[in-house]
Amino acid sequence: SRMRKTPTLPAAVMNIDRAIARWEGEGGAIPQRARPGKPRSRAPTKAITLRTVLVPIDFSSESFKALRFAKLLGKRLGAKLHLVHVIPPPAASRLRHGSWLIFAKEVAANARKRLADLAAESSLSARPKPYTVRIGKIADEINAVARVTNPGLIAIATRGHTGIKRAFLGSTTEEVVRNAPCPVLVVREKEAASVKQRARRGRTPLQFRKILVPVDFSENSRLGLEYAMRFAREFRARVLVFHSVFVPAYVLGNEYTAREVPNLIAIQQDYAKEEMEQLREEVSGKGSEIETEIGFGSPVEQISDYVAQEDVDLIITSTHGRTGLQRVFIGSTAERIVRHAPCPVLVVPNRAAGKSANKGHT
Repeated sequence: SRMRKTPTLPAAVMNIDRAIARWEGEGGAIPQRARPGKPRSRAPTKAITLRTVLVPIDFSSESFKALRFAKLLGKRLGAKLHLVHVIPPPAASRLRHGSWLIFAKEVAANARKRLADLAAESSLSARPKPYTVRIGKIADEINAVARVTNPGLIAIATRGHTGIKRAFLGSTTEEVVRNAPCPVLVVREKEAASVKQRARRGRTPLQFRKILVPVDFSENSRLGLEYAMRFAREFRARVLVFHSVFVPAYVLGNEYTAREVPNLIAIQQDYAKEEMEQLREEVSGKGSEIETEIGFGSPVEQISDYVAQEDVDLIITSTHGRTGLQRVFIGSTAERIVRHAPCPVLVVPNRAAGKSANKGHT
């Protein structure tokens, strides 16, 4: 057996430790027992295909950056772009004024003209109409348009907040990511890029050389990896699979469990090595290769450091697909990666990852 012998810890403790590791990796969600499924396909990995990319536009410089990025992606993958602009309603205290309806119509008409001009400048196909204007809560309307247009992904901008101490919690971008029916590409220029490099990107084909895929060894992260492999095949990118061994603070703070921390770390490291080797074998069976790395410490901090160290161009991470009133997404590793990553992040809902991995995506 490749598992390290640890006589001081019974098997039950080992199982609890693994459950805690998975629980932390999934953002504090209740661990789910893996269900037996069909044998994994060993068919060769195919390249990703996209027919439509939805781009939210609020006429800010950030949204124009997302549009430029989406144009490069669409050109590379042969996808059409569809623009969406949402007009938020006024505060409740102003709804009683009848002038709001007239005002809304004027604002919507102006937005449609600006989008039409933007579509023409961006050489978007005139038919079908490549833009939509909605009135309502911004994130909800963007996702509603996504359900109608069925894009392969949504390309949306952030306000540029990065680093461990900064966040855009509660922003439109995060709300879109939480509830989107398809993958969401959060466009963020790499922090290390110079002004000349950023200008050059608008004139050169889009290229991802290194794609990082964080995994917690859950079924969802495996589906995310399968999606990433398809994406990487199109760009001939290297795929770096990363897992961080993490011991919760409450374990370190307990005078009894703290004594076993070295053994707990050893168990998790051995477990991670075995799981990584299994992932490597599965991917190799499909004619592809991955590079693996196991870190130690806070997953988000480790991922940020690794991205900078390896000059990663794109992070592809999957969510656990919780929806509705019971959704637990705030504080999860996936969401914190979106907040703090120094490069673009493609977030794949687990249902979209499975669909794409098995059937391809539109």
